[in-house]
Amino acid sequence: MGIVGSLLSGIVSLFFFLLSATVVLAIVVPFMGIVVRFRVNYNPKALSLGPAGDAIGVPDGGEDGRVVGPKVTSLLGMFLRVRRIEGWKGLYKGYMPLLLYTMMNTLFSLVWIGSSPHAPKGGYSIPRASMFQSLVYALFMSFIALPFGILTNRAITTPHKLPAFSPRVSLKLLLTAYERRRPWVLYLTPGLLLAQALHVSFVTLVFRLFRLLLVPALAYGLDGAEEDGTLNKISTVGLSIFILFQALAGTAILCPLEVVSERLSIQRNYTPGAEFEEEDAELAAAQSGETGVEYIGQAEDVLNLRSASGEEPYKGLRHTLNRIMEEEGVSTLFRAWWLTMLGAVLSGLA
Repeated sequence: MGIVGSLLSGIVSLFFFLLSATVVLAIVVPFMGIVVRFRVNYNPKALSLGPAGDAIGVPDGGEDGRVVGPKVTSLLGMFLRVRRIEGWKGLYKGYMPLLLYTMMNTLFSLVWIGSSPHAPKGGYSIPRASMFQSLVYALFMSFIALPFGILTNRAITTPHKLPAFSPRVSLKLLLTAYERRRPWVLYLTPGLLLAQALHVSFVTLVFRLFRLLLVPALAYGLDGAEEDGTLNKISTVGLSIFILFQALAGTAILCPLEVVSERLSIQRNYTPGAEFEEEDAELAAAQSGETGVEYIGQAEDVLNLRSASGEEPYKGLRHTLNRIMEEEGVSTLFRAWWLTMLGAVLSGLA
């Protein structure tokens, strides 16, 4: 009876977890989709002819600030554009891969650490654990976050309406034939693994180390300090310095890494030496309506993606940073910077 009772209790707990995760993601996914679209939208500086007839860039923010492609300057502007072109359903693109990721994230946290992370995507919140447990947790999350991040971001930015319960059809549109034959190639996407590793390391190790040094009473966050009765031992000066560090570091370091990661995640990997048309046969078939998957961007695309501009692919983390600054301006690396800053500050107190 005890075993049956435990089993039933586990099933009920799992049911309520799935229910709560579904509700939370129903709120998170539209907002996350807008942020991803806003950051990956490609706006190279417009070109004009110089005195010698050569093409020169018009600086962003110059006299006319001209750029190529749909120039969206705010999250609200991107939201209105998505709703106008794709409708309300377009705001929920990427829901299924993110739900699967959240389930794996929470289950591993419960098994390994004994508690679940607060954030649905597990981006900033770290469960209360020892340094070793946190390190293993971070490594595992990095391992599964990369392929799920690729699938989620490509699902968000694709101009196709993907079927929610036909994974084979969706994978054919989201991954190239080369990526489906060799899934590990996703980890070899130039610069993506390094960018995510730096991001995770900074959040789980650097932020935590500074918290231990500046506000040791918050070693396990506000909840831990309340349980241990150490809230009254928090230094106001130390806490202020720590929050300032979180805000500045979150903006200056984490935000560019997030923008780069999102740009690289939608860059497709092809068989070396193969023609793009051959590798993207499924995309061509879907665009022509042969697969039965609706193509939304017949009249107007929501985004201008760099892959459609004919530019050479990004070759790594440093190359991506340089190309973004040269082609679109430094400000592109800090799109939606305030969200990253807010997330970094809140994570330091969680």
